[in-house]
Amino acid sequence: MSIFGIDVSRFQGNIDWAEVKRAGVEFAMLRAGFGSGSIDVQFRRNAEGCCAEGIPFGVYWFSYAYTPDMARQEARQCLETIEDYRVEYPVCIDFEQDSVRYAQTKGVTVTKELATRIVEEFCGEVEDRGYFAMYYSNLDFLERMFDERLREKYALWFARYAREPGIDGIAMWQYTESGSVRGIAGDVDLNLAFYDLAEVIRRGGLNHLK
Repeated sequence: MSIFGIDVSRFQGNIDWAEVKRAGVEFAMLRAGFGSGSIDVQFRRNAEGCCAEGIPFGVYWFSYAYTPDMARQEARQCLETIEDYRVEYPVCIDFEQDSVRYAQTKGVTVTKELATRIVEEFCGEVEDRGYFAMYYSNLDFLERMFDERLREKYALWFARYAREPGIDGIAMWQYTESGSVRGIAGDVDLNLAFYDLAEVIRRGGLNHLK
């Protein structure tokens, strides 16, 4: 089973969600924001567009946390941003190389243990508040920066631009950053979900869905 989706942020500009729906997109992951409370300027428009067209969506938050406490605070800000919307897919932390570089500008070297704790604190806060948590990673970070214990705890959104993901047990696969979808100008990330995350969330009574 695979379900076709996209992930978008302000970089995709004003999206025609009716066209996206007609193009066969079955779900979307929307950037809700980044860092310490910075909401993506297109988030509300994107969320409302998805709701209007009946496209289930989840969200991700690009993390600039360099302490576990900052990660929890980012999670709270993310959940406050999305609380007025019907979020049927996961709430995801995106911690990657730009996150590490930012920490370095603050005099913090991100170790494997610190990167792992940041994901755990963000996802822990998400779960504590009744949402389905997920984390994003490429192969480099999966092997070098994230402890294996994360895969035992949380769903993984895996980025690998290839014919196959190359690993098992992932929830979602981002397989290209240069896709094309009607209704979106320019390149867009394309994804496959390998099981019905919306159904799992509904059955689990998560994401405050009614």
